[in-house]
Amino acid sequence: MSDMGGMMSMGGDEHASHHPGMGGMGIPGAPSSRPTEQGNMMSRMLPQAGQALSAVPGADKADAGCCGARGRTPLYTFMMTHPKLTDAERQMLADIAAQRLQDGLREVGTASVDATQSLSWETMRRSSQHLHDGVALLDSGMAARAAATGLVNPQMVAFNWFTAQMGLPTIAASQQNGLFFGLTPAHLVFMTILILVSIALLILQVLRLHRVQEILTTTTAFAPKPTVPPMPPSSTGGGPTPPVPPPPPVPGPGGGTATPIVDVPRHGLWRGSLKVARIIRETPAIVTFYLVPADGGRIPFDFKPGQFVQLTIEPTSGKPASRSYTIASSPGQVEHLELTIKREEHGLVSRYLHDTVKEGDLLKIAGPSGMFTFTGEEADSIVLLSGGVGITPMMAVLRYLTDIVWPGEIYFVYSAHASIDYVFRQEIEWLERRNDKLHVIATMRRSPGTEWSGPEGRITKELLQQSVPDLTNRRIHVCGPPGMMASMRALLTDLGVPEANVHSEAFGPAAMKAEPAVGPVAAPSSPAVTPAATTITFSTSGKSAPLQLDETVLDAADAAGVNIPSSCRSGICGMCMTHLLQGQVTMAVEDGLDPADKAKGFILACQAKTTGGPLVVEA
Repeated sequence: MSDMGGMMSMGGDEHASHHPGMGGMGIPGAPSSRPTEQGNMMSRMLPQAGQALSAVPGADKADAGCCGARGRTPLYTFMMTHPKLTDAERQMLADIAAQRLQDGLREVGTASVDATQSLSWETMRRSSQHLHDGVALLDSGMAARAAATGLVNPQMVAFNWFTAQMGLPTIAASQQNGLFFGLTPAHLVFMTILILVSIALLILQVLRLHRVQEILTTTTAFAPKPTVPPMPPSSTGGGPTPPVPPPPPVPGPGGGTATPIVDVPRHGLWRGSLKVARIIRETPAIVTFYLVPADGGRIPFDFKPGQFVQLTIEPTSGKPASRSYTIASSPGQVEHLELTIKREEHGLVSRYLHDTVKEGDLLKIAGPSGMFTFTGEEADSIVLLSGGVGITPMMAVLRYLTDIVWPGEIYFVYSAHASIDYVFRQEIEWLERRNDKLHVIATMRRSPGTEWSGPEGRITKELLQQSVPDLTNRRIHVCGPPGMMASMRALLTDLGVPEANVHSEAFGPAAMKAEPAVGPVAAPSSPAVTPAATTITFSTSGKSAPLQLDETVLDAADAAGVNIPSSCRSGICGMCMTHLLQGQVTMAVEDGLDPADKAKGFILACQAKTTGGPLVVEA
């Protein structure tokens, strides 16, 4: 039983039954020397009358066909269609197997005797054929016995016999009983390797997505924010601006309405606390604080790009300290407020914010304030020139102009000490790739371990002339350290830029005291006489204090212990604006005061000085 295909050969006659005309190898018309014996053998290979199948399909050559003699079912067909045998079928198959073994042995013995005793070539040839038929009977008998006893699957035996007769490769019996659904060990190993590789690729993809998320969270949100309608223009000088009605609500992304940005009155400052929702490190010395309302919802006030808020802390109990910081986020981002703050080694508030404040803390906020704004209505192009952390108001403007898809040209000129100090670098480069109206010019030296192939050094006249066409006719905003701002103003003057086109930030690290007007100095004719004092009354606190003619309202308030919020103390930011209820004052600088507010009786406490009479202010 060495090969199931051979075991199921069913004999040459059974094979011939499926190939009519190819049953014998003899010469056509040659007489058979053993017609009786062959007929007897074929009759013995058939089951008894009434049985449903033929032991030897096509045993009768005259009746050979695909269904065997006299229409009986061939043995291989029966086994093919009966993978599971009943006891009666097993017994019948065992009887057929025994009969085939007996007939095969008899056929082999008779053919052997004939082959050794005959001297006729034709007889020897027929003996050889009978030997072949006998061996085939033995093989098929053993295969049938194996199937009847359950050693092999009858269906597989029949299938192997059929494929062998057709010249097709047979299926090994061991493959039918494979380790897993008929799979060989080689298949299992190969599939295991593929599964492991797929899992590894999936893990790499998850890690990649996680890394992308980390990068996005370390930068400001790059996704486009909800588009908001343009805000009314700032009143930066000239005459009073007619009131502009707020635009109607616009559909929001969630199907409701998005609250439009409206102009916030200078005297309508919001005061309260916001929660630190997130702290993101931008550079080794600069972090961004994300502030949100403690009870959720949108931020409780509207602002213009470039405005600032006053932040108050108490590093020591009972000793509050306040500083002003520009809002870096766009006014269109109403869910949170971003303050980007540099740690100053000798800065009380900035050190406290960097070293002590953590996510979840509440910070006292007052604002917004400031006239250093740009909403896109003031000019048809803008040059944003900044250095160091002075980039924050420029980022608020850039983000807002991107939100409203402003059509004007934007020239973003920035200078940093080194490439490691380039704040918002990824976002700025991302915005430049997507906005053909944005032109970024940055200069700095390359830090070790970083990439930088742009200009190095400070901003020069040559760099501005090459990078910003028609510079003298464009609106320019400047913000940065005091030294940088002074040099930029001198540089722009040398380039012929009108002073009216240059607007600068003047609070925080860039605060500069307004210089008094230069005029003729009278020769001293007599010793200085101390001016007579008058009084100032603070209506809200109910306090009164002496007031010198050369003393500002803010100085008098500080001396009397009356709190008037302030920041730049130079008449620029507008934080110290208060209502004058009685008296008359003069102010050297009024840049932070809107003409409309001045007409309503508001003054800048840091600039207001009495003309000689007593004053009453709302503080």
